Amino acid sequence: MTTASASEYAYEHVTPKVFQDDMAFGNDAPGPGDPLPTFILKTREGAHVASQDLAHSKPILLVTGSITCPMTASSNPGLKRLHAEYGDRVQFLTLYVREAHPGEDQDQHHDYQDKVQHARALQDRDRLPWRIIVDDIEGSLHKALDEKPNAVYLADRNGIIVYRSLWAGDEAGLARALDDVARGRRPKVQESTRRLGPMARGLGVMWETAGKAGPRARRDLWRSAAPMAATAWVADKYQPLPPAWRTAAAAATFVVAATAVTALIRRATSDR
Repeated sequence: MTTASASEYAYEHVTPKVFQDDMAFGNDAPGPGDPLPTFILKTREGAHVASQDLAHSKPILLVTGSITCPMTASSNPGLKRLHAEYGDRVQFLTLYVREAHPGEDQDQHHDYQDKVQHARALQDRDRLPWRIIVDDIEGSLHKALDEKPNAVYLADRNGIIVYRSLWAGDEAGLARALDDVARGRRPKVQESTRRLGPMARGLGVMWETAGKAGPRARRDLWRSAAPMAATAWVADKYQPLPPAWRTAAAAATFVVAATAVTALIRRATSDR
């Protein structure tokens, strides 16, 4: 493997453009009816996994993720519930990609072995019962899949994509698709771009996840998406509530604060 150089793909700082690009599939992204891009990659243990070897055995659920991605952290518990129900009929795979929020302690990968170490840390942290395959240092498969941080691609036994989701945290939509595929049916709904639920859960763990990556990750949040950073910061104060509830509590806090400030302004104006 070659050493990664500084590039737009392997960024050191999250920017507004990164957030913008993450919010929708690109026009060239593979979708339902397209073949899943072929790959030959290694697991965290070093075993080779080839897409052609997986074909015709079971449907494949491929999820992108990284240890600094709050969406990955918040979606993995739901994926584990789905794996407990469908893991005997669908092959679950996590594709380890670039770091979503790199920092000093969990930085962007400088070489392939560094990427493998991060993949091991993710699997150990979240106790994932399925295999993690590690993309090459250039992100070849991730680029072919449109570079989303925590997207889902579900392919049938012929390697054809039958469902995709912008966020793995849309557990309800994915559960319906998995149930259809496990029964040998084509999913009725073949795409999800839902944001509200997945983003609420992601924001609930964003401050904690960025903090573990390092101070730079938190600074980049403030610089590139201040409202999101503020929500994540307040949501973190509501631990140990579930992630989505933390975000709801943060939103309620802002509403109460805004109402109180408005009332004070009105009172001050009326006293003049």
